Formats: sequence, C-alpha cells, structure tokens
Amino acid sequence: MYLSPELAIVQSGKTKYEKELQRLKQYDEVQYTVSPDIYKGYSKIITSGHGYLVVPVEDKNFNLAVETNSYGWVGDLAVYLEEDIEMWAFLDKLN
Repeated sequence: MYLSPELAIVQSGKTKYEKELQRLKQYDEVQYTVSPDIYKGYSKIITSGHGYLVVPVEDKNFNLAVETNSYGWVGDLAVYLEEDIEMWAFLDKLN
C-alpha cells in the first residue's frame, strides 16, 4: 500500500478506538490510524472500506459530534464520524 509521507500514520498496535470501531463494524477491517496533526487534533481511523474521524467521549466537542452523526458509529468510547460528509461538517463547525 502506498501512503504519502504527509500522512503521519500511527502504527503502534490497535488502539482502544480501533478495537471499538472493529467491534461496531465487524465486516470492515480496521487498517491504521492517521495522526491527529492533520484533522484539528482528531485522529482518523481508516478501514478497508472507509475512514472515520474519532471524537472521544471526554472531548469538549463530543455532543456536537453526536449531533453531527448520521452515518457513522457511536460507541462507548467515541463517536466515529464518516469521512465523506460528517467529518467535514463537524470540522467546519469548529471554526
């Protein structure tokens, strides 16, 4: 797999968020997490079929993420906003 150098990828084993998203989305394999430096301090998990911005429950913008969520996933640890629309709508609201 080719990844551009600016995508600072975190590869230190499965994080608790990767494990939770894998449980929620069993049919789609979690592959890696993109560094929070790129998305206003939020990590993005890439699966074999999609990408999801991770907004942890302890984050000050968690309720905004829940309100923004329509197609993503809500777990016990975080909201996982899908990359096509929700992620960008959420990030735009932070400005």
